[in-house]
Amino acid sequence: MGLLLPKNAKLIAQGITGSEGRVALPWMQKYGTKIVAGVTPGKGGQELSGVPVFDTVEKAVEKVGQVDGSVLFVPPMQVKKAVEEAIRAGIRFILIGAEKVPVADASAMYELALKKGANIIGPSSVGLISPSRKIKIGSIGGPNPDQVYKEGEIAVISKSGGMTSEIALHLGQHGFGISWAVGIGGERIICADFADFLLELEKDFTTKASVIFGELGGTYEERVAHLVREKKIKKPVVAFIAGEFTETLPSNIQFGHAGAIIEGRSSRPSAKRKILAQSGITVADDFDEIAELVKKVIV
Repeated sequence: MGLLLPKNAKLIAQGITGSEGRVALPWMQKYGTKIVAGVTPGKGGQELSGVPVFDTVEKAVEKVGQVDGSVLFVPPMQVKKAVEEAIRAGIRFILIGAEKVPVADASAMYELALKKGANIIGPSSVGLISPSRKIKIGSIGGPNPDQVYKEGEIAVISKSGGMTSEIALHLGQHGFGISWAVGIGGERIICADFADFLLELEKDFTTKASVIFGELGGTYEERVAHLVREKKIKKPVVAFIAGEFTETLPSNIQFGHAGAIIEGRSSRPSAKRKILAQSGITVADDFDEIAELVKKVIV
């Protein structure tokens, strides 16, 4: 199972009986996402919005059969345990919504995913949505995602949850729809990054081009530039890197996301824009330029 789930994918929701799970579940169901089971230790036997709840992932899979993925609504300190439980049960697609997952835990989960061939989105992911496949995982788009996410041919990959919807809205106002949109999270360590999604989108016939929204901190954009130069990413990419105002400020200051921190020159927005542009990626200097640049690259 990759990062782009098939239509009618079956998922479980870990931590479904918590406050965030209770809010997100009916939103996902209304959109068409098939949540076939929930998991909360000690709450087995209950039912929530027609979804049976089990004490463990193993019991859920035993009852409903193998599933395509899991979405986590568990507290940050419990995320690592929940991920390990899901992977032990054979689940290879996991989306983590929790913020402030300990860095050591995120690192361990990333290592485990690589070892087991699993795909983890997050931590701190607002979710994943595909209008054509009627998949909405997490809180992305809120209760009425159709207002923002129109069906189309442009993918959006963003470190900022809020900007995922902002870009989709901006594109929609200029006549573009969305094939896929995902918030990859802004923590110090995230699992699936820009490049991971762009590589999978190369095989997605509905996607003609992608927009990535980055920010100061980290080296995820450098990997994209490297893969574009190697021609492993061939579809057009438009990039916008936020955080210009941080260029004149001292380093090692956190701005917003845990990962939005300048550590060396390569993590500055200007350096990211330069390396992306040098690889042939179209870089927007202003947010309002994104749609016009998309028009140019898909001609």
